[in-house]
Amino acid sequence: MARPSNRDQRAREILDAAIRVIERQGVEGLHLRDVASEMDLTVNAIRYYFKTVDALLAALAARSDRRFLDERRETVSSLADHAAQLAALIGDGLPRGVDDTEWRVIWEAVLAAGFRLDAREDVQGIYHRQVQLYVDVLNSGAAAGAFTLSADAVDTARALMSLEDYLGFRIAARDPQITRTEAIRVMRSVAEAATGATLPPIE
Repeated sequence: MARPSNRDQRAREILDAAIRVIERQGVEGLHLRDVASEMDLTVNAIRYYFKTVDALLAALAARSDRRFLDERRETVSSLADHAAQLAALIGDGLPRGVDDTEWRVIWEAVLAAGFRLDAREDVQGIYHRQVQLYVDVLNSGAAAGAFTLSADAVDTARALMSLEDYLGFRIAARDPQITRTEAIRVMRSVAEAATGATLPPIE
């Protein structure tokens, strides 16, 4: 039996391969054999890690925690300035551009879970964990006197997170009117109005 670290590495490689497959052909009609072919493996080799396509998609959806929660938490903890922390949250939550394959595929996997979030706590929690990240930064900034909140921190965090998701979707969907620059401008404007602070430039 492979050591846990090897198993985790192989699982990540399978998810990377699944991202490449989904980018080419979309999530609908995805089969484990497609991923196996991408990696030059047998279907059973994929099933050792992910028994079904649903299990694979759930793992892709959960992967959002790594990029949109863990990595952003690390960035925030490395910054002392509260306005910079909020700016970093906004910038890191949006797609890097129309070719941000990982962002696009993660959200295709989330949407593939359907509209029964009450039955999919694994997907349901993704949004709320990221909202809490915004809440923590807003409350921390307010406690330090860096922010003067115009509304409840949870309400503001939900508004920012909802903007992040929808504007991010428009970027990934190649809406010519909603570029990353435009999405950042909108979110920055809302964040500054909600906190009374001037955010540093967001790349």
